[in-house]
Amino acid sequence: MHKKFFIVTAIVLAVAAGLSAAVTEAVIQGTGRHGRDGGKKLQRMTQELNLTNAQQAQIKTILQTEKTKIQPLRQQLRQNRLAQTSAVSGTFDETQVRAFAAKQAQIMTDLTVERERTKSQIYAVLTPDQRQKAQAMLQERQQRRQQRMHKHSQPEASTTPG
Repeated sequence: MHKKFFIVTAIVLAVAAGLSAAVTEAVIQGTGRHGRDGGKKLQRMTQELNLTNAQQAQIKTILQTEKTKIQPLRQQLRQNRLAQTSAVSGTFDETQVRAFAAKQAQIMTDLTVERERTKSQIYAVLTPDQRQKAQAMLQERQQRRQQRMHKHSQPEASTTPG
């Protein structure tokens, strides 16, 4: 009985680590499927915010700097996740899991700080009107994301009256 429980626990932990990795990648990328490609991000910003050539050059430099800072952190995140996945042994070691979680949390914190630093630097390049438009665009994206999450978390609609 206990052996079955440990096997199921190990499988659940492995699946959770995989799901955590997928969510982590989405968070790291920040802007969804274009998060890894600063060129597309800059192109979209140029189009939506009507950036000048000077602003494009400044933002391109900012995004390149961000990429060099974030790449090592993303690599650390992957290595830590792989180390945890390979350490699954069928027995639960809370100390080991807490150490893994703490390390992942620290790396995610560092990534968030870098993303916010980059966002701040980009906002400093924008005009007040562009900042306002950018903020409105971010809020719209966040609302769409929340609607998608809410839609996916809702159980199938039932026809029975409540």
